[in-house]
Amino acid sequence: MTTSNAAGNHRLFNRILSLAIVLLALLGGITALPVAQPATAQINQAEAYFVLNVPPRNDEFVIKLTDPAKIQHARNLLSGAVTSPYQVQGTIIKQSASYNAPWGFHFDPQSIDFFDSAIEVCDGSIAYVETHLDEAGGAFLPGLVWCPWASRLVREIAPPVSGNELTSVSAASYRRAGLAEEAMVAAFGTNLALTTEIATQLPLPTELAGTTVKITDKLGVERFAPLFFVSPNQVNYLVPSGTASGYATVTVRNANGVQATEQAQTLDFAPGLLTANADGLGAPAGVVLRLGEDGSIHFESTARFDPEQNKYVPKEIDMGAAGDQVFLVFFGTGLRKGDPTLSDVKIGDIPAELLYLGAQPDFEGLDQVNVRLPRELAGKGEVTVTLMVDDQKANAVTLKIK
Repeated sequence: MTTSNAAGNHRLFNRILSLAIVLLALLGGITALPVAQPATAQINQAEAYFVLNVPPRNDEFVIKLTDPAKIQHARNLLSGAVTSPYQVQGTIIKQSASYNAPWGFHFDPQSIDFFDSAIEVCDGSIAYVETHLDEAGGAFLPGLVWCPWASRLVREIAPPVSGNELTSVSAASYRRAGLAEEAMVAAFGTNLALTTEIATQLPLPTELAGTTVKITDKLGVERFAPLFFVSPNQVNYLVPSGTASGYATVTVRNANGVQATEQAQTLDFAPGLLTANADGLGAPAGVVLRLGEDGSIHFESTARFDPEQNKYVPKEIDMGAAGDQVFLVFFGTGLRKGDPTLSDVKIGDIPAELLYLGAQPDFEGLDQVNVRLPRELAGKGEVTVTLMVDDQKANAVTLKIK
């Protein structure tokens, strides 16, 4: 499809878009997450922490070294005293580490070593390993050995403080998938605000009920985040434009000056899809657009409310006559910086034509995806929609096809 046709479709979809669906998904799903009590940091002088980068992406990964010789080699690399070997490899453990948010895996400190060359089967970007973590240890990353080519240490950091004053997640998927510039985020904690207040105008304010959110990026630049909503246990904010990718500090301060902080990471993109139940699961928040063979245009929601289950469920989609064209328009956040040419959508394992992936211009932080539904879906029943933005997978959502 040409760029002009894609832009035309985008304008058409935007004209029929109902932002009420999105607002319901964003603001209606104010859900509390459990907040763990802060743990006491145990600082071991024999440990050292270093930030690893795998070009060309700006994503960062923290490693912990416990071998004095390797700690010294890492410091020599950073100082320029030595230049080789400089790439990092080791065995991964498939669970998160407190010092390596938001990734769901980390290096076993005892296994880490440095190398100049390695076999291809152990290569992979940080985000690719995260997306395919369930497959690691088989044909992908045999023995759980990971050797990201071109990896390099970029700096040493102080031993991270272990604690859970604040937890930021995608306001769409509710996964701790990292922050992304201009993405919507939900932060959970205690004493975040003295009362509940929702933003009622644009541009979004940077203070609500006396509460502010400040993000200090890896360059040391401080920015106040625009706010959607604040309450004692939850704050929804927008990652400010211009926030540099890499590790960052998020600070929530209430009207009494009480602060909660979090060490987070800003990624190039962190795809999350909004859902009808505002929990990151089930039917997507979106619409189905049908262009009839006779030129008629019809659209309907992707979800219906089921009183027996007391929740929204996927609404059955009729693919219609053979000449009808059926499109799915759905919404998320953290997508806009992704390259559409490196992204794809599968519905029930059937590739679907991606017509648009980018910002939805009428609402801050909101992104939009337009997809043509393949006619082969007819009769498939419930199917899973899988969106890959470059090498990162969004939370799966569900459609029901008649």
